[in-house]
Amino acid sequence: MKTTKVPVTMMRAATLLCLAVILCTCGRAQEESVPQTSEELQEALRTRRAELRELTMEVESLESRLAEIDPNFAPNATLVSYETVGTASFDNYAEVQATVRAAESAMATSEIPGRILRMNFEAGDNIRKGQLVAVLDVEGTETQRAELETAASLAKTVYERQEKLWEQNIGSELQYLQAKNNYERIQQQLKAIDIQANKRNVYAPLSGTVDQVFLRTGEAAAPGTPILSIISTSDLQVVADAPESLLTKVKVGEKVGVRVPALGVEFKAPVTRIGRTVDPANRTFEVEVDVPRQYINELKANLLAEVEVLNFQADDLIVVSQDYIQQEVNGQRYVFVAEEVDGDLVARKTYVETGQSFNNRAVIESGLDVGARLITNGARGLTDGQPIALSQSPLQPTEAKLSSNNG
Repeated sequence: MKTTKVPVTMMRAATLLCLAVILCTCGRAQEESVPQTSEELQEALRTRRAELRELTMEVESLESRLAEIDPNFAPNATLVSYETVGTASFDNYAEVQATVRAAESAMATSEIPGRILRMNFEAGDNIRKGQLVAVLDVEGTETQRAELETAASLAKTVYERQEKLWEQNIGSELQYLQAKNNYERIQQQLKAIDIQANKRNVYAPLSGTVDQVFLRTGEAAAPGTPILSIISTSDLQVVADAPESLLTKVKVGEKVGVRVPALGVEFKAPVTRIGRTVDPANRTFEVEVDVPRQYINELKANLLAEVEVLNFQADDLIVVSQDYIQQEVNGQRYVFVAEEVDGDLVARKTYVETGQSFNNRAVIESGLDVGARLITNGARGLTDGQPIALSQSPLQPTEAKLSSNNG
């Protein structure tokens, strides 16, 4: 009985069509959560690539089993996709951990000792400069004033009598001066007591939001002890501790990327201040970035953030996706390129040396030339010299460069 051999191209096309249907079905099932941010899009791309690799391996396994059962389906060559190697620009960013902080902060403190009789604010309350924060018990001061008033009354009587005697040339001048000095000294003490009594009220030194309350009603406050802390939420800063290796990379006025993972907020803003000292404990220096006005209401003080600092930038480099780079047990890295041998296309294993990498992209320093046909999909599982068939929709150099620039 005569059997008909199914063309390899038709079999591959049918396989890829089934693969596309499966991927589209998965895509429709996840339409409810469409990625929006750059981070979400990159994560979705990595997930889809992983799914594609798994499905490709399943297809290859099925093809092998089918070829064992029916030799008519044995493929003559493995169908792969490729892109033509070109040059592209490459940016490498260093990610530095940071914190969102208030531009201004202050403590409301007591100037005199005393027990807190009343607290007017709690954490999170809005507060204006000059508002009454707390009232202290100054009972001891009032007792001292009562005693001084009694002493002042006696001193005044003695002084007035000595003054009259002195006017009548009775008594000594020394007695008169002592009485006068004693009366004036007690008056000064009364004024000092009044000043102390006026300090029973503690006022807000800054407008903003109450961040923390340290003392409560009934607790004792000592001079200089903070009662509550206030932060100004009208201006926020992102403060990062950058390693000293970035000292030459960070400059005032240059824009850096800022990301707040908890809120999914991303923006670019110029560096406003660079610390003049390096922390000897962790070898870092401070980098400050003012938060743009449109994000002030979204962000909160003490949120964790990430700052991206441009660490390396160059043009006309060979840059490829790290998904296409494979690694041997000994650590050597390699890729597969399509090469023509005696009129047939084969996969050629090519060892490469990689340089800097960022965002799933790596710089190829040696081993790969411009114009080479780099095998992309289908490279996993290939062997050196294995016959291949190229997809009819390769990624052209212009498209490859755009893909590299978009990360």
